[in-house]
Amino acid sequence: MAARKTPAPLPPPALLEWAMGSLGLLLVLAALAVIVIEAFGATAPARLEARLLEVHPAGGVWLAEVEVRNRGGQTAAGVEVEGRVGDRTARATLDYVPAHGQGTVTLAFPSDPRGTVVLSVPGWARP
Repeated sequence: MAARKTPAPLPPPALLEWAMGSLGLLLVLAALAVIVIEAFGATAPARLEARLLEVHPAGGVWLAEVEVRNRGGQTAAGVEVEGRVGDRTARATLDYVPAHGQGTVTLAFPSDPRGTVVLSVPGWARP
C-alpha cells in the first residue's frame, strides 16, 4: 500500500486579501451607519420652493412649467402651487413631493407669464 502524502499547509492570506476584506467591512459599516442615522435622526420639516422652468404657448393660453423642490427632510402631501400674473391666478396640486425631492406642475395663463409671474406654495399636508 502506498503511503499517503500529507497536504502542505496553506499559505497565509496575501496582503491584498486583507486590504479588500477591510475595505468591504468599511463599506458595510458605513452603509449601516447611514441607515441608522436616517432612521433615528431628527428630520427637518418640509421646506418647499417653486421656480419657473419654461413657458410655451398652446392654443389660446400660455403654459408655465413649474418645479416644486422640497429642501426639507419630510415628505409633503397635497402640495398646492399657485401662480399669479397681475389679477389672474392659476393653481395646481401635486399629490406629494418627497423629502429632498421635486415635482413638476403646469399652470395655464392667458398671457405670457415670463418675468411677471409670482409663484408660491401656500399649503400642504403631512402624510
